[in-house]
Amino acid sequence: MSDALEILGDRYSLPILRELMYGFHRFTDLAALTGAPRTLLTGRLRRLEEAGAITRTQYSQHPPRFEYHLTAAGADLLPVILTLKEWGERHTGDHEAKTVFVHRCGAALHPVVTCGACREDVRPGEFVVEDGPGGGHPSATDGTDH
Repeated sequence: MSDALEILGDRYSLPILRELMYGFHRFTDLAALTGAPRTLLTGRLRRLEEAGAITRTQYSQHPPRFEYHLTAAGADLLPVILTLKEWGERHTGDHEAKTVFVHRCGAALHPVVTCGACREDVRPGEFVVEDGPGGGHPSATDGTDH
Protein backbone atom coordinates (compact mmCIF):
# COMPACT_ATOMS: atom_id res chain seq x y z
CA MET A 1 0.00 0.00 0.00
CA SER A 2 2.85 2.42 0.73
CA ASP A 3 4.11 2.06 -2.86
CA ALA A 4 0.66 3.03 -4.16
CA LEU A 5 0.51 6.01 -1.79
CA GLU A 6 3.90 7.19 -3.08
CA ILE A 7 2.21 7.62 -6.46
CA LEU A 8 -1.35 8.54 -5.47
CA GLY A 9 -1.04 10.06 -2.00
CA ASP A 10 -0.74 13.73 -2.89
CA ARG A 11 -3.45 16.36 -3.21
CA TYR A 12 -3.85 16.19 -7.01
CA SER A 13 -3.21 12.67 -8.34
CA LEU A 14 -6.60 11.16 -7.45
CA PRO A 15 -8.53 14.25 -8.63
CA ILE A 16 -6.62 14.04 -11.94
CA LEU A 17 -7.59 10.38 -12.31
CA ARG A 18 -11.19 11.22 -11.36
CA GLU A 19 -11.42 13.83 -14.11
CA LEU A 20 -9.95 11.39 -16.63
CA MET A 21 -12.66 8.91 -15.58
CA TYR A 22 -15.24 11.66 -16.14
CA GLY A 23 -13.96 12.00 -19.71
CA PHE A 24 -11.78 15.12 -19.52
CA HIS A 25 -8.46 14.49 -21.25
CA ARG A 26 -6.82 17.79 -22.08
CA PHE A 27 -4.28 19.58 -19.92
CA THR A 28 -6.27 22.82 -19.78
CA ASP A 29 -9.39 20.97 -18.61
CA LEU A 30 -7.44 19.02 -15.98
CA ALA A 31 -5.84 22.24 -14.70
CA ALA A 32 -9.17 24.03 -14.43
CA LEU A 33 -11.09 21.12 -12.90
CA THR A 34 -8.50 20.08 -10.31
CA GLY A 35 -7.24 23.55 -9.43
CA ALA A 36 -3.67 22.30 -9.74
CA PRO A 37 -1.06 24.90 -10.69
CA ARG A 38 0.24 24.19 -14.21
CA THR A 39 3.80 23.28 -13.15
CA LEU A 40 2.51 20.97 -10.43
CA LEU A 41 -0.01 19.38 -12.82
CA THR A 42 2.77 18.70 -15.33
CA GLY A 43 4.76 16.86 -12.66
CA ARG A 44 1.79 14.83 -11.45
CA LEU A 45 0.85 13.82 -14.99
CA ARG A 46 4.45 12.77 -15.63
CA ARG A 47 4.50 10.71 -12.43
CA LEU A 48 1.18 9.01 -13.27
CA GLU A 49 2.47 8.25 -16.77
CA GLU A 50 5.73 6.79 -15.39
CA ALA A 51 3.67 4.65 -12.99
CA GLY A 52 1.66 3.27 -15.91
CA ALA A 53 -1.68 4.74 -14.79
CA ILE A 54 -2.10 7.07 -17.79
CA THR A 55 -0.84 7.55 -21.34
CA ARG A 56 -0.04 10.81 -23.10
CA THR A 57 -0.95 11.40 -26.76
CA GLN A 58 -0.02 14.47 -28.77
CA TYR A 59 -2.98 15.99 -30.60
CA SER A 60 -1.38 19.24 -31.84
CA GLN A 61 2.09 19.86 -33.27
CA HIS A 62 2.13 23.67 -33.12
CA PRO A 63 1.93 24.39 -30.31
CA PRO A 64 2.57 20.93 -28.88
CA ARG A 65 -0.50 19.82 -26.94
CA PHE A 66 -1.33 16.52 -25.33
CA GLU A 67 -4.30 14.47 -24.18
CA TYR A 68 -4.13 12.04 -21.28
CA HIS A 69 -6.01 8.75 -21.04
CA LEU A 70 -6.30 6.04 -18.41
CA THR A 71 -4.49 2.77 -18.96
CA ALA A 72 -5.91 -0.51 -17.67
CA ALA A 73 -3.94 0.12 -14.46
CA GLY A 74 -5.49 3.58 -14.14
CA ALA A 75 -8.98 2.22 -14.79
CA ASP A 76 -8.38 -0.30 -11.98
CA LEU A 77 -8.54 2.69 -9.61
CA LEU A 78 -12.28 3.17 -10.22
CA PRO A 79 -13.23 1.38 -6.97
CA VAL A 80 -10.75 3.56 -5.06
CA ILE A 81 -12.21 6.76 -6.54
CA LEU A 82 -15.77 5.60 -5.84
CA THR A 83 -14.94 4.55 -2.29
CA LEU A 84 -13.25 7.87 -1.46
CA LYS A 85 -16.13 9.79 -3.04
CA GLU A 86 -18.75 7.92 -0.99
CA TRP A 87 -16.68 8.12 2.19
CA GLY A 88 -16.35 11.90 1.76
CA GLU A 89 -20.09 12.30 1.18
CA ARG A 90 -20.91 10.17 4.22
CA HIS A 91 -18.31 11.34 6.74
CA THR A 92 -17.54 14.96 5.94
CA GLY A 93 -19.82 17.97 5.83
CA ASP A 94 -20.41 17.37 2.11
CA HIS A 95 -23.44 15.05 2.29
CA GLU A 96 -24.92 16.05 -1.08
CA ALA A 97 -23.49 14.11 -4.02
CA LYS A 98 -22.16 16.52 -6.64
CA THR A 99 -21.84 13.72 -9.18
CA VAL A 100 -23.16 10.19 -9.46
CA PHE A 101 -21.48 7.37 -11.37
CA VAL A 102 -24.31 5.65 -13.27
CA HIS A 103 -24.12 2.16 -14.79
CA ARG A 104 -25.48 1.54 -18.29
CA CYS A 105 -28.55 -0.06 -16.64
CA GLY A 106 -29.36 3.33 -15.09
CA ALA A 107 -28.48 2.55 -11.45
CA ALA A 108 -25.87 4.41 -9.39
CA LEU A 109 -22.56 2.64 -8.77
CA HIS A 110 -21.54 1.83 -5.18
CA PRO A 111 -18.22 0.22 -4.22
CA VAL A 112 -18.50 -2.99 -2.21
CA VAL A 113 -15.85 -5.45 -1.03
CA THR A 114 -17.00 -8.99 -1.70
CA CYS A 115 -15.64 -12.47 -1.11
CA GLY A 116 -14.15 -13.92 -4.28
CA ALA A 117 -15.79 -17.30 -3.64
CA CYS A 118 -19.24 -16.76 -2.13
CA ARG A 119 -19.73 -13.13 -3.31
CA GLU A 120 -20.97 -12.02 0.15
CA ASP A 121 -20.23 -8.44 1.20
CA VAL A 122 -17.26 -8.25 3.59
CA ARG A 123 -16.85 -5.76 6.47
CA PRO A 124 -13.93 -5.17 8.88
CA GLY A 125 -13.69 -8.00 11.40
CA GLU A 126 -15.03 -10.57 8.93
CA PHE A 127 -11.64 -11.58 7.49
CA VAL A 128 -8.09 -12.43 8.54
CA VAL A 129 -4.82 -11.16 7.10
CA GLU A 130 -2.40 -13.77 5.76
CA ASP A 131 0.98 -13.40 4.10
CA GLY A 132 0.82 -13.16 0.33
CA PRO A 133 3.65 -14.00 -2.06
CA GLY A 134 5.58 -10.90 -0.89
CA GLY A 135 4.82 -11.86 2.74
CA GLY A 136 6.03 -10.50 6.01
CA HIS A 137 3.09 -8.56 7.47
CA PRO A 138 2.15 -9.53 11.05
CA SER A 139 -1.44 -10.68 11.44
CA ALA A 140 -3.65 -9.54 14.31
CA THR A 141 -4.37 -13.23 14.87
CA ASP A 142 -0.73 -14.39 15.10
CA GLY A 143 -0.50 -13.98 18.87
CA THR A 144 1.91 -11.04 18.87
CA ASP A 145 1.11 -7.81 20.66
CA HIS A 146 0.41 -4.99 18.17
